[in-house]
Amino acid sequence: MMDSKVLDTSDDGQIVYVSLTPQLLEGALNVLRKGFFPHETVCTAVDLINNPGAVTELVEFCVITAKDGVSVVAVEKPTNKVVGIAFNKLQLKNYSGESSFFESYAKSCKHSSSRDLIQCMIDLDAECDLFDHCNVDCLLEVMFLGVLPEFRNKGIGRRLCEVSIKIAESLKKGENVKHALEDGQELSLEPAPQLVSALFTAAASQKIGRALGWEIAARGSYEKFFHEGKSFASVLGKHVPDATLEYVRI
Repeated sequence: MMDSKVLDTSDDGQIVYVSLTPQLLEGALNVLRKGFFPHETVCTAVDLINNPGAVTELVEFCVITAKDGVSVVAVEKPTNKVVGIAFNKLQLKNYSGESSFFESYAKSCKHSSSRDLIQCMIDLDAECDLFDHCNVDCLLEVMFLGVLPEFRNKGIGRRLCEVSIKIAESLKKGENVKHALEDGQELSLEPAPQLVSALFTAAASQKIGRALGWEIAARGSYEKFFHEGKSFASVLGKHVPDATLEYVRI
């Protein structure tokens, strides 16, 4: 962990927030497997946890994403255990008309659970083109936000979002705080984001958006998304009505 600069610390000093490094990658993937895939709303809707092949595809999806160098982890200081993650992706305005990273990866997925999850992300992003809406050509997306179950209700998810904003702000100011996933590799400053966005899929993450003053660009009803002939809404129930596309300018 000492290979990465501490970006923030919890009020009690027990949790530190650092950039994702090669040494912390396996711990971050463990949070995905135990704290995100079994519990996240869209993962539940596509029955992800019962499809090991789809889990493997999404793990690889996150490893590729982490190569952008802007992902953040929360680490329990006494044990050096990764307890929370924000896998963050730098997104660029598509001027070429070619498939985006999400679209290309979704097409490559062999399993419907992983493919439908990423397609849901694509469709929600399409509800409002943030590049046009905010007149920017690069943004940092908090793509997957997760915390181990035993570390929930400690404000870790909110702090991960706050640190992600700090990283974006530093890049915008010209400070290269990207951290390569491979030892010895250096990442260029560009592209630098001009806003931070996220798809918040449940009440808990949407609460973070409200607390941090993020703007809601669009809502997507789970009635509109399907996996294997079933709407997400029919699986999730009425207590989870929709997902929100949210952003904050930096």
